[in-house]
Amino acid sequence: MSISTAPESTQRWPLGLIGVAALIPLLGVLNLSSAARATMPDLWFKQLLWLCGGFVAGAVVARLRASTLELLSYPLYAVTCVLLVAVLAVGTPIKGAQRWLDLGAFNMQPSELAKLAMILVCARYFSRFEMPGGYTLVALLRPLNLSRPLGILAFAAYRYVHTRAKHDAALAAGATDIPSIDPLWLTIALVALALVWGALGALDLVRSGVDAKRIVAPIDVVMVPFILVLVEPDLGTASIVLAVAATIILFAGMRPRDLAVASVGVVGVAVLAWSFVLHDYQRKRVYTFLNPESDIQGAGYHAAQSIIAVGSGEITGKGYGHGTQTQLSFLPENHTDFVFSVLGEEWGFVGGTILIVLLFALVTLMLRGARRATDRFSALMAVGAASMIFWHAFINIGMVIGVLPVVGVTLPLMSYGGSSMITKIIAIGFAVNAQLPRKVT
Repeated sequence: MSISTAPESTQRWPLGLIGVAALIPLLGVLNLSSAARATMPDLWFKQLLWLCGGFVAGAVVARLRASTLELLSYPLYAVTCVLLVAVLAVGTPIKGAQRWLDLGAFNMQPSELAKLAMILVCARYFSRFEMPGGYTLVALLRPLNLSRPLGILAFAAYRYVHTRAKHDAALAAGATDIPSIDPLWLTIALVALALVWGALGALDLVRSGVDAKRIVAPIDVVMVPFILVLVEPDLGTASIVLAVAATIILFAGMRPRDLAVASVGVVGVAVLAWSFVLHDYQRKRVYTFLNPESDIQGAGYHAAQSIIAVGSGEITGKGYGHGTQTQLSFLPENHTDFVFSVLGEEWGFVGGTILIVLLFALVTLMLRGARRATDRFSALMAVGAASMIFWHAFINIGMVIGVLPVVGVTLPLMSYGGSSMITKIIAIGFAVNAQLPRKVT
């Protein structure tokens, strides 16, 4: 698929996009005031403050030159990767996951920043290195690039530190089942593989000439933040990061044969991930999704309560502030991951449909920015921003109505959270930026 850009004279302020982007979070604030009434009655006001901050950030981003955003892409990507490593090292554990950095006044979630970095860095890469006829798998994977052996070394270091930490923690806790540290031969084998791979890559680089495309492979740019988020663990956000990158690649253009081979490869990787990457609780969520009644008081509790809430709303809902699942606190995480369940219970099928239509309109209007953009970077940036909103909404609504497994994905512009709200509005700012008639630094 290719992206065409429109001449600058056809650009106009996207008032429709701005209007929809303002309406949805205001609806979210109203919904939150009911969702958290019994437990956190002032939560809606905090969300309103985050919303105001997000509008300021989005407006600033919208008025930057595309060249400025392109220039910021790699530094933002580097800072994001450093913050993600910092989360794993000194992050604040909350509910069994280490995803936040304690900044005193508030907690920051760097994985949200990773989505914006992925949009910008992919848009820059695929706007600079365009392939006639579409990209091939070899062009995307580039197995001899020097970034691959560095990734192997990083993986070896992570494996050693991770298993050592688990071993020491279990030993300190006096556990009877002490996890073993990775054997020395495995670390040596990974280091040797990285050295041999690196030597072959360096030889190829010298023989073919120094080229940025031969140093860092596109797939490695994508996989570094994906893996760092995945090991927090945060499967939902990691999936969004990967989905955003994949969407940009598809819009940038990929040859049909290579796309078919890649699709088969994704299935194979998913099978391996199921066996060697996913945690037990993540696999259990899939089992309970396939058989909701198998553990309705445990892993299936969230999904069961959510389906009850949405279903009990029927056509017009129980009325604002009168949802029993919500107000009696049967519905867990009703201010974050399950805000759509609150809307479904109190506003019914009608309210849920209105929100879905608004989200669909938002994504469509953001994609219009890709058609109106005057350069390829802006077009791909708008596509990435729209895909971020789409995948968040698709996965969140799917999980709360029981058609997808439960993962930690918020509903864009509706769920509570400062990092989430600001990053979503900045993403909308990317789409506005792509079609503004004037951009100033």
